Amino acid sequence: MSSDVRANKPDVTELTIPAFHALLREGRMRIIDIVREYLARIEKYDGTLHSTIGAGFDHIEERVYREAYDKDQWTVRALAKGNTAFPPLHGVPILLKDNYLTVCPLTSAGSRALVFMAATRDSEVVSRLRKAGAIILIKTNMHEFALHGTTTSSCGGQTLNPYDLTRTPGGSSGGTGAALAMNLGLVGCGTDTMNSLRSPASACSIVGFRPSWGVVPCDGIVPVSETQDVAGPMARCVDDVRTLFDVMSGNRPRLGRAQKTTNVRIGILNAYFDLENADSSPEEITAENTIVQDIVRNALSQVQDTADITLVPINPNSHPDWRVSTLLANADTQAFEFRECLDMFLQSSIIKKTPSRSLEAIVKSGKYDKEAVTEVFTLPLSDPETYCRTSEAYQTRLSNIVTLKESVEQLYEENKIDALAYPHQRHLPIKVGPTVQPGRNGILAALTGRPAVCIPAGFSPATPSAVIGVPVGLELMGQEGQDEELLDLAECFEGILQARKPPKWE
Repeated sequence: MSSDVRANKPDVTELTIPAFHALLREGRMRIIDIVREYLARIEKYDGTLHSTIGAGFDHIEERVYREAYDKDQWTVRALAKGNTAFPPLHGVPILLKDNYLTVCPLTSAGSRALVFMAATRDSEVVSRLRKAGAIILIKTNMHEFALHGTTTSSCGGQTLNPYDLTRTPGGSSGGTGAALAMNLGLVGCGTDTMNSLRSPASACSIVGFRPSWGVVPCDGIVPVSETQDVAGPMARCVDDVRTLFDVMSGNRPRLGRAQKTTNVRIGILNAYFDLENADSSPEEITAENTIVQDIVRNALSQVQDTADITLVPINPNSHPDWRVSTLLANADTQAFEFRECLDMFLQSSIIKKTPSRSLEAIVKSGKYDKEAVTEVFTLPLSDPETYCRTSEAYQTRLSNIVTLKESVEQLYEENKIDALAYPHQRHLPIKVGPTVQPGRNGILAALTGRPAVCIPAGFSPATPSAVIGVPVGLELMGQEGQDEELLDLAECFEGILQARKPPKWE
């Protein structure tokens, strides 16, 4: 490769898909250039950040450069013919959470018990990404088996928050979130069983979108809960999230993308602002909750003052008990579905080779982080008669979910609201050490199947370990099936707040 090509070092910081494609059309950038720069940034920063994962990445540069070269050749031929209409993800380097099956690279779901798991084919979403022109740049670290929110795994270690290296990046899609925040890839993909697309978005000043349940196929993705799992996009801006979502869901992009920005009513879900156990919470957490509340409420006021948006306070007494602790105790299905879903997946025809074919085999191997896994992992083995899909307790939870959906729908209708707003995280992401991330509000969308998006709302005050502060995310939960409308709203909020800031490491 010639020295003049190697000298071409593009500026990839805060790059968007439209800007990237414009540079390609103008001949000011090649796909191989941007790939080289992202890989160089991964080499430079990820030894500290631990946002990517090593399983199955032999010869990564050879694979990625070959794909980039082929797409550059396609670009030259297309432009020579006057064709400037690129596929939606043409040449886009994507960061992929390591629970998406790919023929290459191999998959681990963050666990040494599944390292080098080989697939007979790509997952359905990855097939769509490749067909749309994407390049799978690298797999990202995740919380082991996607079971909680600190992004701690036996395969990838502990991912750190790029804004404060003493804190976690949220999770379970925290590797993707941290890498996007640090500009190690253009866009990314994650999954969300309870919080996992929106938690890293909140902690890492990016956008994470949980689509309506069933809109994006989960075929070929290591499962947790059939009832709650979704796959979704992550990026530094809503527009890139929308482009990625269109491909992942198989939607045709809407011409013009007309936004509803007038006569919008947003319900302020006050029950999700205060700490649930404020009286017994440490003083530091109480202080952080005050900071988060101030940032989110100020952001909402700023939006209301700028756009034709009405804020509608939702009194906690006006709806049933939607406390996170209550929903976890009475409606969360993970522990009841995890073993059966995982075993069926590991024994399915899409798995060509894997070190473990069942949850029981994984436990016997001992090759997992015992601090990172939760009761979702342990209860189906210690009490299989209760924690299964035939038990009375499971059926009760399904019934409770139906009741919950009805109560949420009733609240939307009675208040004539387009979305609910609240902080995704009631306090800042926790310090590195514990593997459980409390204070997150994502379960309401996860159980009701409604779309939810988390966007940057602002930053906490600067500290010695957080030179520009720690990000705080604002979550919007929309109407079931109205994913595009929710993204319209998020884009409106984003344009007003402009709260995204990259980390400062230099």
